Amino acid sequence: MMRTQLPHTALRRALTPALATLTALTALTGCGLTGPTTYDTDETAIEADSGEEFTLSVPSNASLGERWYVAEPKPAARVLRATGEDQENSGSEADGASGGSQLFRFKAVGRGSTTIRLIHCPVHACIDKGDDSATASPPPPAGSTAAPASSRPTYHTYTVTVK
Repeated sequence: MMRTQLPHTALRRALTPALATLTALTALTGCGLTGPTTYDTDETAIEADSGEEFTLSVPSNASLGERWYVAEPKPAARVLRATGEDQENSGSEADGASGGSQLFRFKAVGRGSTTIRLIHCPVHACIDKGDDSATASPPPPAGSTAAPASSRPTYHTYTVTVK
């Protein structure tokens, strides 16, 4: 059986479009073509490249009056920038509909490490300070009946490292 070899020029001509396509796909994937990454409450260690966007998704039932806020201290502005917040409801839009998520969007802007502290506020458990910020309500006075744990504010902390 006789084998023929393609000349280098013909081989280059055949491989160039395939390599160009592969290079373009790699570049587009690296620049966020697939969209921001979403992290749930069980994913607390986040690594991002500078310029990358990501979302924190926390369970929230707005119809029960619960809400999440970014708590003090705010993330380091030289590392992260908040870019928005949304509510995503599952089920119907009817009154009393249950379930859903609150979404916090961020953009990594510079190298370093910072934390994002979110405070979960069941109805009447926090004092709204405006500017999408809140603090835990003061504890009940001594001798009074304490609120059940499910109606007290809780904190959730994410550690973000930007490369």
